[in-house]
Amino acid sequence: MAQKFDKEALFSWLQAGSDKVGSGIEKGVLAAQKAAKKINEKIEANPTTKRIKDTVVTQKEKQAEKIKDTRIRGKRIGDLPFIAQKLAERQLYKLIHRIRDVDPNFQWGPFMPDSESLPVFEAFETLGIPYGAPFEEVKKVYRNLLREWHPDKHASDPQKEKLATLKTQEITAAYEIISKHYGML
Repeated sequence: MAQKFDKEALFSWLQAGSDKVGSGIEKGVLAAQKAAKKINEKIEANPTTKRIKDTVVTQKEKQAEKIKDTRIRGKRIGDLPFIAQKLAERQLYKLIHRIRDVDPNFQWGPFMPDSESLPVFEAFETLGIPYGAPFEEVKKVYRNLLREWHPDKHASDPQKEKLATLKTQEITAAYEIISKHYGML
């Protein structure tokens, strides 16, 4: 006999595991910072080691700047962490959309990223398209939604006109966020 899949228990377990990993990383970082602080104090106390450290640090900084300014296919290497973060966000949101397809009736809210920390995802939701959709598709959906919700189309009913105005503002704000995300504004 097949057992019923308990999604809430699975996600609670995943959340608890994620919290433990995060806590372990924080503890490791704090321990490394304490050790680095002690080492730096010893280096700073000795004039010879301090001079050597300053020379090495200056050389390393110059080399690091040269490397950061190197370009690969027009992208500056120094910008790659930001680009990697954006790619990771896209993959995360695509995964969340796929998970939603598994069971649309399940209450996914507690497991979704909050809209304040990920406003671009909320913007895609507002337009009703999946995260990472091509910008041409975003533009097409935006125009269609504006045509549908334009306040002039609902001028006969003041309530509907007011709702259409709010909806148009929401759609425009979402489009602007996505445009900035794609570097179009």
